[in-house]
Amino acid sequence: MTYQVLARTWRPQRFDDLLGQEAVVQTLTNALRAGTFGHAYLFSGLRGVGKTTAARLLAKAVNCSEGPTAEPCGECASCREITDGSSLDVIEMDAATHTGVDDVRELQELLRYHPTRDRFRVIIVDEVHMLSKSAFNALLKTIEEPPPYILWIFATTDRLKVPATILSRCQQLEFRPVGTELIRGRLSEIAAAEGFTLAPSAAAAIAGAAEGSVRDALSLLDQLRAFAADDIDDQAIAAVLGVPPMEATAGLVDALASGRIAEGLSMLRNQLVGGQDASVLYREIGRVLRTTLYLAVDPNLESSLADSHRTVLQPIADAHGADPLSRMLGVWLEQERLLREAGNRELALEVASLRLARWPMVRTLEGWLGGSGDLAPTPGAASGSAEMPPTAGGGPPGTGPGSAQGGGGPARATRSSERDLVGAAENAVDDMAAEAAATDIKGASQEEEVRSDPGVALATRVLGGDVVAVRPDGGD
Repeated sequence: MTYQVLARTWRPQRFDDLLGQEAVVQTLTNALRAGTFGHAYLFSGLRGVGKTTAARLLAKAVNCSEGPTAEPCGECASCREITDGSSLDVIEMDAATHTGVDDVRELQELLRYHPTRDRFRVIIVDEVHMLSKSAFNALLKTIEEPPPYILWIFATTDRLKVPATILSRCQQLEFRPVGTELIRGRLSEIAAAEGFTLAPSAAAAIAGAAEGSVRDALSLLDQLRAFAADDIDDQAIAAVLGVPPMEATAGLVDALASGRIAEGLSMLRNQLVGGQDASVLYREIGRVLRTTLYLAVDPNLESSLADSHRTVLQPIADAHGADPLSRMLGVWLEQERLLREAGNRELALEVASLRLARWPMVRTLEGWLGGSGDLAPTPGAASGSAEMPPTAGGGPPGTGPGSAQGGGGPARATRSSERDLVGAAENAVDDMAAEAAATDIKGASQEEEVRSDPGVALATRVLGGDVVAVRPDGGD
């Protein structure tokens, strides 16, 4: 017997089997039980979420020998023929192929005749948004006042392209993208029923790659089953989907988040040289950052995370903390435009990684500016208070050498690209530069003293600037 793909073998045969479409199922089944179903429906939503399947189930429900019923038997002649696609009273038309007004007129000719055997003649038009304007116009009267034995069901992935005159004549049901956890569970069920091995982490990866489409997930599962000879694990996922293993991505994120720039760039280079796509790497790094952030906030937020992945990511979450991880994730998301517009995406990914790796030094500078006096990076440290740390001379702010007005702290000047921290530094630089322009700077000893101050050295190293002006003691 010829092999049938999983998407067709496991097509739902009951309304209850439709995955993640509870609102649609409840609407249709209640209407069928009450006998108040409409004469025209429009099913819209993402590809592969059950629109055409629901249309066939509705056709079986209204034509079943026990119906109209919300639970078609699946055994009568009408149900079997609709399942096989051989029913004379259920007509399916692909509007992507038959787009013209002549195709619609052929359909209208069929409306003149009563069903051959069943109660209703059901016309299913897939991808209805592809019809021409004249074809839509030809449908208007027929949809608004069809014969009592006609049931129209339209399906589309782009409802906005359907004219309002058609929408107003139909009951519109929106099919939602299916949740990752629901898809993962269905994949595991199918693997167990079909008798092949599917690792939990592999099922989660397939569900994530499907982006809400059950059909896409089953197609990927078919491909992986053929590649891995009925034993699908993380290595098969990495080879077929072109994504790096979780352990490699987690190690890269840990290196960058810890400021180990050389190690992080080396790991990134190895992935790129190994054939990984820069865009895929960017997406996977963001996914690991997001998952790690969730684990830092509350480990229970990622209840579906595979144990092998949790073992790798939980130590990273504990080491860095939620606040730094959330800020690093924000920085990473801001680099998407850089990759999208760059002519060399590998170079853009390296630049984005370097920006992420600067966060440990930024947090150290925040601690110094916040008054902690600790110039060593501390994982998970957040911004402190606005009080300034002691000066190089050891006294409180405003009493050390090299100070400005009233003996203030050391002068600082930078050019900046960081957010809140940099804004404060730039304001200080502007004030000092303006006063230095009006005052003759005498001697080189004060500049040398300012440059040697550990706080100034850290600020210039993090923000990439240099001291450009020094005000003498006792300045007004």
